[in-house]
Amino acid sequence: MGGVSAAGADAWRDELRVDVVTAALQSALAGSRNAGASAVVWSDRGSQIVLHVGKLQLRALENTLVVAVDTQSAEFGVAPLIVRFVFGGRDDPASLVAATDEGALGHPAVAARWGTLFRDVIWAALVRLLVSHADSHGLAPASVEIGPDRFVFAARQEVSVRELAERHHRARRSEVPEGDAG
Repeated sequence: MGGVSAAGADAWRDELRVDVVTAALQSALAGSRNAGASAVVWSDRGSQIVLHVGKLQLRALENTLVVAVDTQSAEFGVAPLIVRFVFGGRDDPASLVAATDEGALGHPAVAARWGTLFRDVIWAALVRLLVSHADSHGLAPASVEIGPDRFVFAARQEVSVRELAERHHRARRSEVPEGDAG
């Protein structure tokens, strides 16, 4: 898969190559009934489009992931469909959150009709991949790092919101001088 490295008893970091992530996204786009297919037909509300999932491309640059696939339809011929996800940086506490464009890029009509569905399937597949890696070590997802030709998924022990609040409260109490506690 990729370079796997332990980061401590309660944390884990797993580096995946782009081709591994690409295969997971191709599988998600094709669906379980079409596993391994190089092209699939998506049908939705009377419209159809061919996705050439075998030609899916990923570009991982700094903290940005760009995903592109060729589509094909009778109306527009072959046209690309592209989505971008921008993740937080390595030390950013929001590294499990990604910003994305309001709409997909590519042929305007294809992007307007199929872009949201394409983006949502890609995002769900990325989340599923991250969660399954964390679960395989009995941990919870902690962060995603995107870099040239690699993804680093980090996981750690799950901490409840209540536990975080209690820690914060104890830390704040220890910071307050005794005469000011009131």
